[in-house]
Parts: sequence; structure tokens; C-alpha cells
Amino acid sequence: MNFTLFEVDNPKRLKKLSVNKVNFFKKHEDIELFHFNEIEKDMFHIVYHIKDEYQVGTKRVGNQMNLPFTQFINCFFFLESNYFLLEEVLEEYQKDVSEHIQQKANVSIQRMAIDNNQFLCVYTSLAGFIKKLEYKNADEDDFYLDSVSEEKFKNIINEHTLDRLTMSVDGQFVSIYGNGRISVDNSDENYLIKFTRKVINAINDCN
Repeated sequence: MNFTLFEVDNPKRLKKLSVNKVNFFKKHEDIELFHFNEIEKDMFHIVYHIKDEYQVGTKRVGNQMNLPFTQFINCFFFLESNYFLLEEVLEEYQKDVSEHIQQKANVSIQRMAIDNNQFLCVYTSLAGFIKKLEYKNADEDDFYLDSVSEEKFKNIINEHTLDRLTMSVDGQFVSIYGNGRISVDNSDENYLIKFTRKVINAINDCN
């Protein structure tokens, strides 16, 4: 599952979203809160329901048929942290959901980048083996390495700008990107709870 790291100015206000669950007795809006749950102390899982439709047609005839479908977007937020994880599906969906949350909870949300210090904190916290490393030098030249030792990683991180860190953690592949993207090769709820909290705590403790 892929997430994007956002920052919210007042995470406690996000609890207000719980009153906006889908009401099956009224006309549905294009974006609605489908699920809201405190899965651990001060850690919340929310799911948004987005109405969309496929448009089917031909180049000569144009649009001939609309096929409605539903997209669900997972989010995690933490009362003790200003970081917010929004599932990455389509950029347009992320934009719609973030704007909806800002309006409903009266908060400000912005996408966050991940710097070298935060990369190091995540690496230390997850204690995984580095499978792939992507970074740039001062001239913006790109470098790609496989199977990097801890010593080499720390040397690189002191001299260059990291773009991507992929690790093997508990038998799962985890990737962290400088643009704020966080990817884990697992959709199991228990694993995601443990993983997301550990990553957020690591990034949060770096500040």
C-alpha cells in the first residue's frame, strides 16, 4: 500500500470528522467519510468514499456510456503528531480528499518532503537491510546502489541528497521517497498499524 506524507496544523480537530459518516438515508455526496475508528491510543484510521465514473466511447462517436464506481481512500492520523498519511491512488483523489478534510475539520494540510535526517531516523527505527538506495550529488547527478551496508549508507547520507530508500523489514519491502511517498508491500491491517506508527514516530522524533 502506498501513502503520501502530509502535515496537519491541528490534528486534534480531525476528530470532528467522525460526525460526517455516510448517511444511507440521504443523497450521497461525491466525497464522504465511510469509516472512522481509533485503532490504537491516539491513532486513528479513516476511510473516504469517492464517487466516480468510467466514461466509455470511441474517438469518432464520443462518450457513449458512463459506468459508476466507488473508490476508497485510507488515511491515518495521530493526535500526538502533526503528520498525516493519505493513501496514494490518484493525485486528483488525494487533492479532493485533502481539500474535503480541510473544509470539514477546519485545518490546514500540506504535503511534506522527507529530508536526509528523517531518512536516517526511519532507517534506524525500522532496523531493516537496505536493498536499494537512490541519491543525488551536488551536481544533481543520479546514483543507484543495491545492497548497501550501514556504514556506506551513513557516509552517503552525510554527503549527498537521498531520493529513495528501500529496505527489507520483517520480510516485507518498505520504500521511503524524498517527495514524501511511503510504500509498504503489505496491506494487512495489523502490519500497517505497526508500520505506519513506527515510521511516523521516527520522523516525528527527528524534529
